[in-house]
Amino acid sequence: MLRGSDLRPEVTHQTLFRRENSHDPLRDAVELLWAGEPVRALRLLDQEPASVRVRALIAECRRDLGHHEEAVAALRELVTESIGAGRESFMRRHLGKAFLATEQTEKVIEQFRIAVEVRRCAAEPARFVSAGSAVRV
Repeated sequence: MLRGSDLRPEVTHQTLFRRENSHDPLRDAVELLWAGEPVRALRLLDQEPASVRVRALIAECRRDLGHHEEAVAALRELVTESIGAGRESFMRRHLGKAFLATEQTEKVIEQFRIAVEVRRCAAEPARFVSAGSAVRV
């Protein structure tokens, strides 16, 4: 579930989360991050090859640890790399959340609006609804 205050995911049913994500090689790191344990999550992620997903999760750990400049810089880089690659909307949403942690409201709104537009252009209705909900928060 997403917390309304900061739009961060939270595991509310650990057994279900683990069962539904049993195929995910990063499940343990994601669970730790979403449980509010970014130091432990970062230790696991540092052992993984530097894929886009791993880099995004590391940036989220840095955000949660209060290293906002590092998180924003890493996510800006991922946004730049993702333009036209089908994951731009996703990366912009995560960049928006990093800005939310720094209380840069205008930048949050800008990233979520762009995410919505990218999703609209990609004709992905389910993702469009998710991004639209984030803009309203």
